[in-house]
Amino acid sequence: MNSKVLYIRVNKNCNARCFMCDFWKNPKMEISEDQFRNVLSQFESVELVRFTGGEPLLCDQLPQYIRMCHELGIKTSVITNGLLLEDKLSSLVDNGLNQIIISVDGPLPRVHDRIRGTDGLFRKIENSLSLINRCYPDLHTRVNTVVSHNNISQLSLLANWLKQNRVEQWSIIPIKMDGYIWKDKIGLNEFRQYYEQFQMAILQSEVKLLGYSGKWAGSIDDFWHGQYTIHPQNKCNLVKYMSFYDPFSNHIFPCNCVPHRSRGFADIQEERVWYYENGYMHCKGCEPLNAYCSDFPEVVENDVFDI
Repeated sequence: MNSKVLYIRVNKNCNARCFMCDFWKNPKMEISEDQFRNVLSQFESVELVRFTGGEPLLCDQLPQYIRMCHELGIKTSVITNGLLLEDKLSSLVDNGLNQIIISVDGPLPRVHDRIRGTDGLFRKIENSLSLINRCYPDLHTRVNTVVSHNNISQLSLLANWLKQNRVEQWSIIPIKMDGYIWKDKIGLNEFRQYYEQFQMAILQSEVKLLGYSGKWAGSIDDFWHGQYTIHPQNKCNLVKYMSFYDPFSNHIFPCNCVPHRSRGFADIQEERVWYYENGYMHCKGCEPLNAYCSDFPEVVENDVFDI
């Protein structure tokens, strides 16, 4: 297979209790070494492996998997909630980790820890970023933010926090929950006010805002009414560059968002072609970064860390 970026889900359990996710309810489940080796062998041209979960830092073999990729000349990236990062950082970097992506949903403990259902998590993230800036300056850093009515008022402050902590990249992901409509959660004028404050704040921030993150709501009125979700403007080019492997279904998907809405195709190639042709009309849970990379695939060609 010819994907440049391969997401690998290494586990399905998590140590945070985020209000928008129930992975914390799952028992310990991890990818086997045989599964990892097998899927890696199928992607001869892969340039970046991104480890996801669950919470990947709970996976006992993660440093070994990073080392295996490093020895093959494949760059690596990990998405984490950050709870264990400070303790595990040296092992990850020593084995060749290139990028860390941390989920941060607010600039203060009372905001972030409430959303993530985990007391003390925000301070642990700050400690980890401080450690990275002091000891591992070559490690690429990104923050993913899931925006909802719980934190939209904090986005402008979060932009400044990212600058203070020298985070390189910021990806914003509007919350994806069945039945979630913004008009049921917050007034339109209030939504518009916070959204415009955020857009003003990012003009002063030095963090690189990825994809369509700077205009994640698109048409404000339509988005607030639940009548608009971000998606590629035309055919989905992203599926030419990305794959997502779920060892628990032993299935390779053509995008990291697709596992949440799989349509039961016979094989990966059929699925990839269908999403290339039809995804922009059917996908209701696309992410601003994914949609942008589909519309401007040269981004992926130029730097795999920008996806």
